Parts: sequence; structure tokens; C-alpha cells
Amino acid sequence: MSLIKVGIIVEIFLFVGVFLWVSKLNRKQARQPSLSKKIIKNLKF
Repeated sequence: MSLIKVGIIVEIFLFVGVFLWVSKLNRKQARQPSLSKKIIKNLKF
């Protein structure tokens, strides 16, 4: 019974860790300067 509880706790920590890691990656992508539509129109040759 205690082994099952330990497994559940480990899984919860894994889910939380993955969730935080994904949100961190999304924040890094948002920080990169994205080209606005106006700039993309000006870049057309």
C-alpha cells in the first residue's frame, strides 16, 4: 500500500515538473521578437 502511495506522489511530481518545463519553454518562445505583419509585408520583394 505504501509503495502505491509513493508511486502516485512520484507521478504527481513528474506531471508538475513537465508542466513547469513546458510553460518555461513557452515563455522563452514568447520573449523572442516576433515579426509583425507590417514588417513581413515590407520584406516582400
